[in-house]
Amino acid sequence: MNEPLNPSSLTAEWAAIAPDERRDMEPAQEGDPAHFAWMRWVDKVASIILHVSMYVWYPLILIVILVDVIGRNFFASPLSWAIEGSGLFLIGGIFLAVPRVELDRNHILLDILYARYSYKTQLACDMLTRAVGCLWMLAATIRSSVEIHTSFLLDESGTDFRAPFWPIRVIMTFGFLMLALTLLHSTIDSYRKFRREGK
Repeated sequence: MNEPLNPSSLTAEWAAIAPDERRDMEPAQEGDPAHFAWMRWVDKVASIILHVSMYVWYPLILIVILVDVIGRNFFASPLSWAIEGSGLFLIGGIFLAVPRVELDRNHILLDILYARYSYKTQLACDMLTRAVGCLWMLAATIRSSVEIHTSFLLDESGTDFRAPFWPIRVIMTFGFLMLALTLLHSTIDSYRKFRREGK
């Protein structure tokens, strides 16, 4: 027979959990950004483009490098655009993956000082850094979107990789926009938790 739960012991166990772990275990509250329609859309799109990054761009990079190595070592015929092309594919792979990384908090945190802060101070730091990051990515989105038109008009391409660059710029700009939206969500989420801590 199960013994009744002791509320005081549960409180002690909860307090023993590190603040960053406690934050991830908190249930979503009604009205949190996770319940917003636009954020559910961003969440779905972030998952889709992460899979595109994992199963399209990175395998494509491996194939290009493999063909180049085989051609270079066995047939004395390297793939001339391998380095330039794989570098461009890597741009697509990185910028399509980062929105999901931000949503899942899987990025590397510089927590030497951060871990010493109180939970409320951590939330304040999260809110500030994400707000600044959101503004930065919005500026990058606007700047990059302008470059798409210029790249298209100039028919910009590489020295060896002769395909036009503007599609890669579109992908990069879309990745910037998605990251800006995820940072906006994270900023709002940190602000709401910060307010709850103050009550």
